[in-house]
Amino acid sequence: MSSMSYGYNVRTERLRVLGLPELFAFLILIGVVCWMVFPRDLSSSLRSARLDAVTFSYMQAWLKAKPDDHELRLLMARELILQGDFVAADEQLQVVTADSNGRYDTQIAWLELRRDFTRLMAIDADNRRGTMLEHETLTRLRAIDWAALNSEKRIRFAEMALAMGSVDLAVQAYRRLADSAANPSQWHVKAAKVLLAHGRYSESADAYIAAMDARGNYTVRKRYFLAALSALQSGSLHDKALRLAQARERAFYNDKAVLYRLMTLAQAGGNMPLAEHYAVLLLGLPSEEGSR
Repeated sequence: MSSMSYGYNVRTERLRVLGLPELFAFLILIGVVCWMVFPRDLSSSLRSARLDAVTFSYMQAWLKAKPDDHELRLLMARELILQGDFVAADEQLQVVTADSNGRYDTQIAWLELRRDFTRLMAIDADNRRGTMLEHETLTRLRAIDWAALNSEKRIRFAEMALAMGSVDLAVQAYRRLADSAANPSQWHVKAAKVLLAHGRYSESADAYIAAMDARGNYTVRKRYFLAALSALQSGSLHDKALRLAQARERAFYNDKAVLYRLMTLAQAGGNMPLAEHYAVLLLGLPSEEGSR
């Protein structure tokens, strides 16, 4: 536009503010420049950043410039799976599979499992049973290399197995977690509770005893011992409960509550000589008044 000022034509132009497309392209350009100047810093930042639209664009720009950054590509695939964009995730996984000569097979197998599991859990529980997707997901779960998983993934493995109703896989995972844990009893207890919930009373009791043997604290050991007896009684496994009582009774000779429980257990199982044995042990303990 133009205007008259003191006899001269003066042309004025309005400054145009950058639109969103130009601003977006400018941000990507900055990212590429940063990659050229500080490639490692940018790569590390992208790996730790939360995936949003801007970060995703940075990742795409980075991978165009450095397509062999397979670890970043796997990270992108993981985030895409979490967001439910399975097609885009598959595209990234296919690139890594084609270009990495098997180097990332274990990571790819885990992400493919997570992808299928996420898709499966999005289906109503009544409709997912017996589907091909459920079969494929369980097949992927069974094929996972346990040794290649870190602690976090091993816990996630157990959770996925349980969510899909694979009790054996879940219990096996809990036992494996116990084998390498600083506090194995917590995993034995998880296995015991899962087995009890599915009516596997004898195995549940065995898991509680494993938890008991993994702890040194008397109160905790007592709790797990009594839980094992309760599991066996729930399944009407009186003979095994009595055998367990006789095998472990020495640790509780000074505990009135436990001895009384063992006496009533023997009575319920019809073993009166054993019930009398526990009654004698009870009578041999000092009374509360006499101990004062």
